[in-house]
Amino acid sequence: MVVKIINKNKKIMGKVILGALVICLFNFIANEFYFRIDLTKEKRFTLSTSSRELLKKLDDDLYITVFLDGDLPVEYKQLQSATRDILNEYRLASDGRVKFDFEDILAGKNIKEKESILKEVFKKGLQIEQPELRPDESPTEKYILPSGIVFYKGKEYPINLLKRQFGKSLEVEINSSIELLEYEIGTAIRKGLSGKSIKLAFSSGHGELSSIETADIANSLSEFYSLDRINLNLRDSNCYKIFASDVVNNPQKPVFSVLVEGLINKLKSYKGLIVAKPVIEFTEPEKYILDQYVMNGGKVIFLIENLLAEMDSVAKYGQVMTVNHGHNLDDILFQYGIKIKPNLVQDIQCHGIPAINQQTNRPGFWPWIFYPLFSAVDDNPVSRNLENVWGRYCSTLDTTARKTLKKTVLLRSSSKSRVAANPVLLSLDILKNKQNPSNFRNGNQISAVLIEGEFISPFRYRDGVKRSFDLPFSESIAQNSMIVIGDGDLIRNQVSSDGKVYPLGYDKFASKQFSGPVEFANKKFFLNCVDYLCDDNNLIEVRSKEVILRLLDKGKIKKDKLFWQSLNMILPIFMIMIFGLLNTFYRRKRWA
Repeated sequence: MVVKIINKNKKIMGKVILGALVICLFNFIANEFYFRIDLTKEKRFTLSTSSRELLKKLDDDLYITVFLDGDLPVEYKQLQSATRDILNEYRLASDGRVKFDFEDILAGKNIKEKESILKEVFKKGLQIEQPELRPDESPTEKYILPSGIVFYKGKEYPINLLKRQFGKSLEVEINSSIELLEYEIGTAIRKGLSGKSIKLAFSSGHGELSSIETADIANSLSEFYSLDRINLNLRDSNCYKIFASDVVNNPQKPVFSVLVEGLINKLKSYKGLIVAKPVIEFTEPEKYILDQYVMNGGKVIFLIENLLAEMDSVAKYGQVMTVNHGHNLDDILFQYGIKIKPNLVQDIQCHGIPAINQQTNRPGFWPWIFYPLFSAVDDNPVSRNLENVWGRYCSTLDTTARKTLKKTVLLRSSSKSRVAANPVLLSLDILKNKQNPSNFRNGNQISAVLIEGEFISPFRYRDGVKRSFDLPFSESIAQNSMIVIGDGDLIRNQVSSDGKVYPLGYDKFASKQFSGPVEFANKKFFLNCVDYLCDDNNLIEVRSKEVILRLLDKGKIKKDKLFWQSLNMILPIFMIMIFGLLNTFYRRKRWA
């Protein structure tokens, strides 16, 4: 009997040792060969190819500190959990080069210490939020920081995790923010890696927006690209200065030919060209230069409106009549598949202007129908998940039926909009009466379009221009892309009287009126436009990722709260009692 018990114990011990060895072996294999399967429908835990390619360029450790930590409301915990998940993916995909931690920098601090920390956080451009109060909650001084900092090679790059959308609930904002986590983190990493090898240029010489009017967008673009300004006006002496040495070295050639050929060759060094609100006519040779840039693969963003309308003139004289800009680009744009109409968009969904209402004689901030707030179109990566974009005196766009070109609408006005054909009277008398929505029934008006596909040169059959220059002529390109925007002021930032540059999309007048920052998504939209056309990392595609949060029904939760609380408390106890009774019954039957 004793021998049987010893043998039985040996068998049990052997099984225990074998089980322990199997567990150790499994852990060893798991550490050496890690893998995971993403079973979510929208692949929320899978990094895009562009993000993985970006991580391959890291040649040093990258640290990310996220301040979204501590005692958080449920909605922010969802954002925190999603951020942790995506950072884990970045860490694994980078073979451990990406390191991160979560820190509550306000924990245990007194009021003065918190104020000091919050000031520093604000200076770094990081978000500070206060949790939304529910009806049964009391006011609190608690702050939430849905933001963080990326550290790479001694430099800091801020990241903001929560994307605010005016008029949307916090749950919707959290969902949109989760969709953009990979993009926001990837963008911060891209800033750290940016070698500015891609060159962009703003055109000048035709009355385009000045350096100070585009200072903010230029500063943002310079984080990723090498920026320049290039004069394309062959009648401007500043254009001659660039090629003075070429003129001297080629005395046998006409000066005009040297200039044209020099500009065509110089433009080839730029991947993208921004033509922002020209008001001086382009001559045929100047249009030929632009065309050959496109035919040789150059990316162009045209910000062009057909009617001259400025708020300064309206404010000064009370009313003005629009006139045509006369930039003379209509023919080549039509060949590229776009027609800019000589009109202005009027929209009930609009921004406002500071003025004295002549009916009530009260100063205030009044809706101005010539300032449409464009709704982003969500079926493309350029404008997906963007807030409203502020337009000022915008022309509408129409597309041609050329089958070799694909046209994608990027911005459009609201359904309560209409168009006013040239000449348009711009008068402050509009503020006297409230607009009747029934008069705005033209539907969504297109104001920004992406064009992709085969481009054919409008100079294909214009032999006179082609033969004037000693350069090979490109009559078409099988695949290229450009963006046309019917608002020249879309990238114009405001400037104070002392020369201070405000952020693009920020309205100093509205902010003063409402005692808080009023800002629109103009900068984000235009950066996306440039990235889509010129970014070799192709990170813009990450914006198209859609994550669906399966949210609980708050009505049902409130209605059935007591039932589920009782069930969760009683059911486990009842199950333990049933298990105990069954176990007792089994033991008695077996060992009786």
